[in-house]
Amino acid sequence: MNQPSFHFPKSPRAKAIAFGLIFLLTCIAIYLYSHSSAVSKVKGTAQNVSVTAYTVTRQDMKRKISLSGQTVPVAQVDISTKYAGKIADVAVNLGDVVAPGQVLLIQDTVDTNLTLNQDKAALEQAVADSKAAESQFGSDLQKAEVEYDTAKMNYNRYAVLKNEGAISQQELDTAYQALIVAKSALDNLESQNVGDVPASVASKYAAQAKAGYTVDSLTQQLDDMTLRAPRAGVVTYRNAEVGAMAAANTKVMTITDTSGVYIDCSLSEADVAAIQQGMPVSVSIESLAQDYDGYITYVSPAMDDTTKTYVVRITLAQPDAKLRGGMFAQSSIDVLQKPDTLFIPKDALTEQDGKAQVCVIRPDDTIELRTVTTGLRNDDYIEITDGLDDGDVIATTNLARLKDGTTVSIEERQ
Repeated sequence: MNQPSFHFPKSPRAKAIAFGLIFLLTCIAIYLYSHSSAVSKVKGTAQNVSVTAYTVTRQDMKRKISLSGQTVPVAQVDISTKYAGKIADVAVNLGDVVAPGQVLLIQDTVDTNLTLNQDKAALEQAVADSKAAESQFGSDLQKAEVEYDTAKMNYNRYAVLKNEGAISQQELDTAYQALIVAKSALDNLESQNVGDVPASVASKYAAQAKAGYTVDSLTQQLDDMTLRAPRAGVVTYRNAEVGAMAAANTKVMTITDTSGVYIDCSLSEADVAAIQQGMPVSVSIESLAQDYDGYITYVSPAMDDTTKTYVVRITLAQPDAKLRGGMFAQSSIDVLQKPDTLFIPKDALTEQDGKAQVCVIRPDDTIELRTVTTGLRNDDYIEITDGLDDGDVIATTNLARLKDGTTVSIEERQ
């Protein structure tokens, strides 16, 4: 099949006409291309950039302090045996709610009761010995006083008789010796007191007191072998069965009081200075998807040497049965950072050649890049100490597309 062919004109006139047509078409193409680009540029300039606007207002600048920790019951008490012994009865089960003083566990007290009875008998004997000693001393003292008085009368009578020549000197000396012996016996009894009690009687009193202490000790031991709840709560641990032997100081139960719940949080030196006792807070328990009201009940006066932080305790105002110890809890507190100042969102600030700049929206919706001076900062805001005035409107989004003179459309105001 024959292909069509193009034959370039050979005559000079035809060639001139062909070149003229080609040149004309080329100029038209260049003009159309140039005009299309210009129109596109004009259209692109006319397009507005959508931004979110923020009105700068002089007000108190606050910062947010985050608090986190785990829920802790108001009390958790381990119950341990004080003495070794067989377990005779276990009165509660795991999960039981108990009242203060309620019996939890009883140990076998047969041997202790036998020993106590023996000691009570020993105490009774000690009391009898004390009374006998009191009686004996009184009798001995009375006898010594009578003998002394008798010896004294005899000596005085013999002295008179000696003066009258009725007796010899030897008889008077014998009466004097009897007086000295009686006086010595009386002095001996009167000088052996321990305080106001004679030594012989005091010794019996001491033996009586010792026996009494032994009885009291065993009585207390019997009472200690009956374990009671020290406070209201729930049995959250039990390791005791009837018939098992329990060694002394063995943990057998745990009572947890969930009537109150608190959270201990660790804060840095910079944050703890703004926290005060009594501040109200809202605590979020993530696992329960629930918030609880609480308040600051304790702020540590000293830094922990290990963690280099301070402890802040939050107490929940109205804990409920859904709360358990060890649940992760979060809270935050807004505290005053600086009163009556200008500040902007952090995202509204850009850095250009080491200078801080913001995109101010003029009344005609065009952008002015303005250099500012910054001050205090927190997680959300930056203070502006110079470069902005109260009432200025700035852009906070699409900053990378904004330049001096860019026209914007405000889609949202903050």
